[in-house]
Amino acid sequence: MLLRPDTGETALPSLTQIGTDIGWRVAPGRMIDRSRPRDDPNLADVYLRRGLILIHIPKNAGTSVEDVLFGYRVRHRTWQEIKATCPRAWRTLPKIAILRDPVDRFLSAFDYLKTGGRNETDRRYSARMIGTQTVGAFIDRLSSDTSFRNGSMRYFHFRPQVDYVCDGRTVMVDTLIPFPKMAEGLTKLADVDPSLLTHANKTSGPRTLKSDLTQSRVDQILHLYSADAALFAHVDEVWSATRPDNAHRATGATAR
Repeated sequence: MLLRPDTGETALPSLTQIGTDIGWRVAPGRMIDRSRPRDDPNLADVYLRRGLILIHIPKNAGTSVEDVLFGYRVRHRTWQEIKATCPRAWRTLPKIAILRDPVDRFLSAFDYLKTGGRNETDRRYSARMIGTQTVGAFIDRLSSDTSFRNGSMRYFHFRPQVDYVCDGRTVMVDTLIPFPKMAEGLTKLADVDPSLLTHANKTSGPRTLKSDLTQSRVDQILHLYSADAALFAHVDEVWSATRPDNAHRATGATAR
């Protein structure tokens, strides 16, 4: 029931609210597709002023990073979307993204959405696609139900990381920074003060750790995100084996 804030009387839902409710009930895939960010006429200028493009992959500390780099919400956009809407910036500027272990990222996204996420769209997605399911039940359903998997994993929090940074097997950004090396990479590439990298958009409530899962459930996630797992392992290996001042030159590689 909705209440009017001025009188406390019952307020009827708007036609938009009614349409949204029906949409999430009968066509969640369509509502998920509509959740993608709108074109931003200021985005190219934001990138050009900073001299750098960040591809903000959800649940990879991107909110904290965009705060430090731009003081502006560049939002979750794929490389194709940025190239199409900011062609000059894409053509002339270096491009970076942060890559995360896919199991850790999946659990972070699940916990974040399970506790309500950031906005009404997150809450509606959680209510419709996650509901009362435990993380184990959600993993099992993603693994066994093709239709559910195809819809659920189109939502940007669960969308594979390779969708944001790869064209098939080709990495389309200049530098991929592994999540554990984020501070080191941003200091080297963008002269970021590591002390400014606070944890923005933090999940509230209890967190699910990889160690909380059985190995079979971990394997299920790795199978769902096999391309992410291969790319993260490659990037992490390169950063671990390469001198910090040369690491960025070695990660604009090919997705395995």
